Amino acid sequence: MSNSQESQTDFGEQQPTNVAHVPTLLLLDTSHSMNKRSEDSEGNRQARIDHLNEGLDLFKREIAGDFKTERAVDISLVTFGGDVSIEQEFTEIEDWQPSNLDASGNTPLCEALVKGSNHLEDYRNHLRDNNVPLKKALVWILTDGRPTDDSGSMWDKAQTVVEDGTENGELLFYSVGIGDDADMSRLEDLASAAPDESKTHVFQLEEGMFQEFFEIVSESAQAQSEGGDADDASNNLSQE
Repeated sequence: MSNSQESQTDFGEQQPTNVAHVPTLLLLDTSHSMNKRSEDSEGNRQARIDHLNEGLDLFKREIAGDFKTERAVDISLVTFGGDVSIEQEFTEIEDWQPSNLDASGNTPLCEALVKGSNHLEDYRNHLRDNNVPLKKALVWILTDGRPTDDSGSMWDKAQTVVEDGTENGELLFYSVGIGDDADMSRLEDLASAAPDESKTHVFQLEEGMFQEFFEIVSESAQAQSEGGDADDASNNLSQE
C-alpha cells in the first residue's frame, strides 16, 4: 500500500479497546451490467443489484448475531459503477445501516482498488494512533464483468496495491467473479502480483450466488476476529 502522510478522512474519536479490530473492505461492482436479471439458489429472479442489496442486509444480520465479531469487525464499502465512491466509511457493524445501491456506468475496478486501499490505510493509521489493536484487513472484490480501466498506470497501481499489501502482511485479498460474464483471467492477473500466493485468492461463483458470497464473507470475518484463519472459511467458496 502507498504511504499517505496524513488521513484525508476524519474518522472521529476512537476509544482504546482490548478488542483487536478487523477492517473489512468490500469493493462492489455496481456497473450497468448489475441491472441484468438473475436467479438465486432459491429461485428468486431479480436484478443482480437487488441480490447484492439483499446480500448486504444478510451480512449485517450475520455479523450482528455474534457479539464478539460485531465489536471487532469494521466495515467499509467502495462501489465502482461509472464513478468510484466510498459508499460507507469504516464503521463498526452495530452502527452500520446498509444503503440501497443502484447500478449504472462502466467498471473502474482498478481505480476502486487503489482508492479503497488508500482509505483502508488511512483507517488503519487512525486506529494505531488511538492505540487500537489490529488484525489483518480483509479486502474483497465482487464483480460480474471485466475491468474497464485495466491498462496503463491504473492497472500498474492496482497491482502495486496487491503486491505491497500482501507482502507487508497487512491484508488478505480476495477476488470473486459472479456469473459467466466475470473475467476470471483478469482477476487472476491482478492477484498474481502478490509475492505470496497464500495471501490472495480468486474464486468464481455461479450466477445469482450473492447470498452465498456474503455468508462466506461473514464467516471469514468471524474467523479472523476470533483468532482463527479467515482462509478456512473463504476456501468454502471454491466448493460452491
